[in-house]
Amino acid sequence: MTTPFLPTPADTQAARLQLEQLRGPSHTLDSAASPRLAELLEDLLGQLAAGRAVQVLSLEPEISTQQAAELLGVSRPYLVKLVEAGELPHRKVGPRRRLHLQDVLAYRERLEQTRRDALQDLADDLQDLGLD
Repeated sequence: MTTPFLPTPADTQAARLQLEQLRGPSHTLDSAASPRLAELLEDLLGQLAAGRAVQVLSLEPEISTQQAAELLGVSRPYLVKLVEAGELPHRKVGPRRRLHLQDVLAYRERLEQTRRDALQDLADDLQDLGLD
């Protein structure tokens, strides 16, 4: 599904029921066999149960610069600058650049960790100054 799914009230109610069944003692999904799948489905149903629109994309192991930019929430030209600066490994296929999905996701995680660390440093500084 590449277009957003906007849940109707009936969809929201159905998602709530499915989420309750998934979380219940007699759930049909074996979360022990696939905890990542159970977590993914629980998150998806949770979003739908809250009435939020969702979008599911299937991605190949290699993605385009546009897809990578969308995953990182940046513009394609900015992503190309990151690639040219060596921040993200890539390969050329003709005139096009292809990036490994794992590399893009690892870069995104590093960015998020840097943000979390900076926020924690700021909170620590505020606490040291007695401004908390």
